[in-house]
Formats: sequence, structure tokens, C-alpha cells
Amino acid sequence: MSLVPPDYSGISFDSVAQAFLPVTGRGTPRPDSVMEYHARSQTRMSVPPIAWLIAVLVLGWHSPASAQTMRVLNSQHYQIKTDLDSQLAEDLARRMDLMYDEYTRRLVDFAPPTDASKPFQVDLYAKRDDYMKLTSSRFPNTGGVFMPARNLLAAFLETQGRDGLRRTLQHEAFHQFAFTAISPKIPVWLNEGLAQFFEEGVVIDNIVTVGQVPPRRIRQLDADMKAHRLVPFDKFLAMTDQEWETTLADKNRASAQYNQGWAMVHFLISATDLDGEPKYRSRFIAMLKAIHNGTDPQLAWQQQFSTNIKGFQDRFLEWASALQPTELALYIEHQDVLADMLVELKSRGVVFSDVGQFKSRLENSGYRLQYEKGQVAWTSERDVKVYFSDSAGRAFTPEQLQFEQHGEVLPELVCRPGGRVQLRTRFHQEDGGIRHEMIVELVK
Repeated sequence: MSLVPPDYSGISFDSVAQAFLPVTGRGTPRPDSVMEYHARSQTRMSVPPIAWLIAVLVLGWHSPASAQTMRVLNSQHYQIKTDLDSQLAEDLARRMDLMYDEYTRRLVDFAPPTDASKPFQVDLYAKRDDYMKLTSSRFPNTGGVFMPARNLLAAFLETQGRDGLRRTLQHEAFHQFAFTAISPKIPVWLNEGLAQFFEEGVVIDNIVTVGQVPPRRIRQLDADMKAHRLVPFDKFLAMTDQEWETTLADKNRASAQYNQGWAMVHFLISATDLDGEPKYRSRFIAMLKAIHNGTDPQLAWQQQFSTNIKGFQDRFLEWASALQPTELALYIEHQDVLADMLVELKSRGVVFSDVGQFKSRLENSGYRLQYEKGQVAWTSERDVKVYFSDSAGRAFTPEQLQFEQHGEVLPELVCRPGGRVQLRTRFHQEDGGIRHEMIVELVK
């Protein structure tokens, strides 16, 4: 990410943030996970459970963080071993329980495991090195992983940031849930698409809202449609894990492939008819039921959506061309841009006492942020008023967008765009720099 002044377009700053990347947020961007060995990684790979057990026996099982530093948190659905600070670990445990309940609520026809003596196992590490020891350094580009043979989900904080770790857990925990509750043989496009659908969920206090459409998803989808990078549906639906993985050496194709999975699932769940009613959702659930009951996934698709895959693809492209970001996702991106601006300017010794001063500096200087992910590049709006206004273009009042002066390294940035929801950006000194996290909460 670069901060680009209007008259110095070649200047870029060393940034700790790469905002709005589709997978792990701040830090090295990584595509999403695969089915049998689910890993949020830059290079996808699939290791069946038996192969994983063989690897453990041959390589040995390394003990990551010491037993003295790893604590155990027992939540409603998970047993979490972690060396993260207590406040963050407890927040992650709470969020994981909320997401589990959301998986079961949205997929009510599938019976999740009820044996309380066998909660899902989760290892969360502060440092990447401990995570690497857990995986015997076999998968260096992963940010999180689900290992079916051990019923274990593992992830780490370092380099991902807090927002990235939360998305990793929402994604990988769905794989963990689906493997047990739905089927271990969900086709990879569907498994990945559903995991990304839930990955984009936003936790608001004790409420989960899914179906969010971040602007970065649309940018990726538009670029892929224009560049003809989308995989024809007949091939996409029939992909095996191994065929999926062959594309991963090409990062642009990999990004397109994972985003296509998200878009297809979002289409099947959210597309509406002329009366505003879900058009495909009931058939989508029926297909999942058939797969759960042992029907071949290809046959299950044909039973619900016919063999006219080309016609279905045409309907998808029509829908995708008109897709717009959801309001909450748009506000989150706008506030993340402002947070990135604050971090970049702080690194140059510039801080602000109030939002009005911050806004004036941006308006007068013309600074813009430049983001890049593979072949998709975008620059923050030339008119910074966009980031200081609501979705209707009305400027935020000082009460709606303000600094609260109890931040760790920078004041917290709080936005109350209207209604009962507010967005709070907190800044932390982590990984040798300043990182920020987004908390969405109800107005008290």
C-alpha cells in the first residue's frame, strides 16, 4: 500500500497495512482454504487426514509454545489453547461461539455434533514460529489451518493482525463445522464459497450479520469478468481438490478462483426474484441436504439446477454485473481507509487533535492511498469527503465521526453513521508497527 501525494506520485511509504485484501487483511495476502487440509494460505495444498498422520509419525510432532504459556479456554463449543493475551483470547472465543451458532442457525437442517465431551479443538498462537512448529514448517504461507484427522483448527496473530485473525477463524471454523455436520466430501468450490460467505460475516456485539458484500470483492469480481479469468461453470462445479490446487501457483488465477467461489455461493443464497424473494436459496439448501445424505455432488446439482449450466452461468453474470456493496461493508472500508491514513501520517510524525483537523489536512494535501492485490489495483477517492460522509453523501457531524482519546497509540476513531450501529477503530503497537482493528458495536 502506498500513500500518494498529488505531486509526488512515485513516493511510497513503508506501510504495515495492506487493507481490504480478501483474505488475511493486514500483512501478506493469502487466498482462502481448501477442503481436506483447510489452510488459509498463499499457496494452496490439500493433505488428506491419513497423509497428515503419516507426516506426524515421520517428522515428529513439535511442541510449539511451552505448556507454561499456553492457557486453556473452554467455551460453549470449543476448547481453545492459546498464548494470546487474555482479553483478545476471550473475545475470539466469544466470537467463535457466536459464529458456530450462526452456522447452525443458517444451516438448521444439518445436525451439528452434540457430544459435549468432544468440543472442537483450537490452537491460537501469538507468534508465527509456534504455528510453524505445529505444522513442522510444512506450510509456510498459511495463516490458519483445519486438520480433520485431529479435529484441530490452528491459527496465529503475528503478521495477520486482529481483523485478519478473526476472518481466518470465521472461515476455518466453518470448514471444521461443515466437515462434521454436513459432509467431509463437499465439493471444493462449495466448501470454499461457503467458508468465505461466513468469513465476511460481521459480529455486532452478540449479533452476527452475514451476506455482507465488501467493495474489494466487487473490485476483484469486476476485474476477473473483464479479464475473462472466471472458470466456466461446468468446469468449476466439477473441480476436484487436486485440480483446484493446480491453479494456485498463479496468484492471479488463485485469487479469481476463490472469489468466484464466494460470488457463486452469495448468488445462490442472496439472488432474488422480481418479488424480492430468494430465487435459489431453497434449492441450494436441498442440494446441501442431498450431499449430506450421500448423493454425488454433481448429481445433486443437476437435480436442483438442471443440466443447463451455461444458462445458469449467464444468469450469474447478469447478477454479478449489477452487484453493489452492502452499506455496512462500505462503511467498514471507508473507515479502514481513514485508519490507514492515520497510521501512515503518524509514521511521518503527523498526528491530529480532532477529526476536523484530520479532514482539513487530507483535503488540503490531496493525499491518496494506493492498494494493490495481484492484478487488481485501486486508489482511494480523490475527494476525501467520501470518507467523512454517510452513504447518502451527507457530511458526518462531529458527533457522528470523532476521536476518543483513550487509544493505546492513537486515539480511537468512532463513527456513528446512523441507526444503532457504530464502528470503532482501535490502534495497537504490534509486529514492530501500528496495526488497527475494527470493532462494530451497538450504540449504548
